[in-house]
Amino acid sequence: MTAATPEISVIVPCFNEELNLPELARRVLGTFDHGEIAGELVLVDDGSADRTAEVIRELAEQHPRITGAYHGVNRGISAAWGTGLEASSGAFVAIIDADLQYQPEDVLRLYRTLQEYQVDVVQGWRSPVGRERGNRYWVSRAFNTLLNRTFGMDLEDNKSGFICCSREVFADILTYEGDYAYWQSFIMVAAHAKGYEYREVETLFEPRKAGTSFLDGAKTLQVSAESLVDLAKATLEYRVKAPPRDVAERFLARHPVDCDPAPSPRKHPLRWRTYMRTFERTHWMITRRVEQHYETLHQTQWLPADQMRELQDEKLRRLVRHAWRNVPYYRQRLREAGLRPEDIRGQADLHKLPFLTKDDVRRHIYFDIRAENIDHAEVLRITTSGSTGRPFVCFADREQLEFRWAATLRAQEWTGYVWGDPSVRLWHQTLGMSKSQAFKERADARLSNRWFVPIFEMKEDGLDEMVRLIEEKEPVLIDGYAEAFDFLARYLKKVGRMSHQPRAIMSSAQSLPDHSRAIIEDAFGCAAFDKYGSREFSGIAYECEAHAGHHVVSEGYLVEILVDGRPAKPGETGEVVVTDLNNYAMPFIRYRIGDLAVAMEEGVCACGRAAPRIGEIHGRVQSIIQGTDGRYVPGTFFPHLLKDYDYAIERFQIVQDEPGAIRFLVVKGGRFSQDALEEVKAVIRRHLGDDLRIHTEFVQKVEMVRTGKRMASVSKLAIDFQSGAPERSESVKTRAEG
Repeated sequence: MTAATPEISVIVPCFNEELNLPELARRVLGTFDHGEIAGELVLVDDGSADRTAEVIRELAEQHPRITGAYHGVNRGISAAWGTGLEASSGAFVAIIDADLQYQPEDVLRLYRTLQEYQVDVVQGWRSPVGRERGNRYWVSRAFNTLLNRTFGMDLEDNKSGFICCSREVFADILTYEGDYAYWQSFIMVAAHAKGYEYREVETLFEPRKAGTSFLDGAKTLQVSAESLVDLAKATLEYRVKAPPRDVAERFLARHPVDCDPAPSPRKHPLRWRTYMRTFERTHWMITRRVEQHYETLHQTQWLPADQMRELQDEKLRRLVRHAWRNVPYYRQRLREAGLRPEDIRGQADLHKLPFLTKDDVRRHIYFDIRAENIDHAEVLRITTSGSTGRPFVCFADREQLEFRWAATLRAQEWTGYVWGDPSVRLWHQTLGMSKSQAFKERADARLSNRWFVPIFEMKEDGLDEMVRLIEEKEPVLIDGYAEAFDFLARYLKKVGRMSHQPRAIMSSAQSLPDHSRAIIEDAFGCAAFDKYGSREFSGIAYECEAHAGHHVVSEGYLVEILVDGRPAKPGETGEVVVTDLNNYAMPFIRYRIGDLAVAMEEGVCACGRAAPRIGEIHGRVQSIIQGTDGRYVPGTFFPHLLKDYDYAIERFQIVQDEPGAIRFLVVKGGRFSQDALEEVKAVIRRHLGDDLRIHTEFVQKVEMVRTGKRMASVSKLAIDFQSGAPERSESVKTRAEG
């Protein structure tokens, strides 16, 4: 059976195995045919002294499904595995020895077990049935016991070296630091230490019939002694130091990036060390592992676009496998769509997956949408009233929360701020927190030289004090709600600039239209940097110093901009759909967050970062107002449309309760007149239809939502950007129905 792209690549290190290779090749290819799987056999000559290399070339010429790779000198089994992986192209990999002691037919059993149980690694262990009980057998059993006890494992045959897994898992396992004589003995130890799930399958093991093993004779004692030295090295690498949990950190080990060291510890080293040593006392969930996340993100931001996509695809495959195994909601949804985890190889397959909506989360939050294997001590319950005031609850695990913290710091430093510089937040510092959490929040702020200026229910008679507090702290960075900045900027426009000019403004929580940005930058005398985020994910995308769109935090999120299920074209407005690559406690896969944004062309930004970018954020779908002629406008449209009428209308809000009509809530300005109001209504009708009914309501103030946000428009109509979007590709439908 042939295929352009193999499902599985069987990699075989070969050292003086000329007599075994023809039968090995025949049986492996026969196994592919019997199992009806597309496969390839990769034979790696490891500097053999006999005709092994010639036999491999002959076999490769005779069989299109055989690939040869060659070492000029003997480099060892683990190096041959690495060479074979580079030469292979299958989505999955199996490794087997060339001596025919393991049975090639068992490759199919391992592969089927991998598919059936959706573990990360399946290992074939050597059955005692018919196995010779000589010195090598007992040495192997003793070493197996040592490995199990040293690394807290319970495998029948820890060092069998006959495994099957996905290619990225194999590439990750093969990445090690120590200088070993026989690292191949620790392949399952590495898999265990790196957090992979595995399963054992009993396989037949027969005596060698042709050729000789390098372990024969007196060599057994020498190898045993060297293996004990290797065991000490492995204990240091896999127990004492322990591999990083972060996939991105391990990805960098395979794809190193040349960049300057991270700036935070360099500029304020004493403050940083003190902060990190006390970190877990001032935070109620996350740990000082945030430091390693930050160091990693400082490097991954400079990955080339193809490598960033490779990292995202690897994380997506891991996430889907996890969701299938541990989250009943997703397992059911995938089955309904006729999908299995192996159908999702990367972002190109995202369209096959069904959407996740807020209503889906609400319906399943206490049933089956949370992972069954989570440690609840490492999960945070997140609650938000949402822009519409309807409560929304979700959960995030510690790893995702630590990633959030690090990504926020990285983005803040894009503004020119460095951790430890004085900063101010226009925020509700402790709203919704317990007394303990509030204390830790304040302590964290002091240690990091950050100060809070409360903005809940901003009033003009308190703005003098707010400005005085900001001036007193002399912040390098001020961050807060876009609405708060706009409010303050208009006040400063009346009374004059502050005596202190910050280096940057970071705006979040609401969209930042160009006219509002101009007012803010003029009033504060510095550049404004926009942040796009949500309570479910924190920061999703940030502006860099080039101010050319928002860089997606690509190490953590896949962001799609869609119109009726298709990717929006550059410059086109579409609905934002987010996949969180880090939250395993409650996966968000293709989550319709409810926002609109402008799609941008791919390409490296002027800042040098290749992460995907999205354009202007138009805000919530719930803020879309429908016209009478089938058009609609996002909430950001109205502040821009009415910016020249601020002399007559101090505040406003558009509310749509029914098609063809809006309520126009107006706070009168100092120079309000009926003529000005009629002119404004005419401008609105010009864009939304001449027959649009406008009911004007004069109010004293436009209410904010609980956390201090004010919405320009609120729609109570059911508007669905993906109403015509297919949830399954036609190819998947056909397969499922067939």
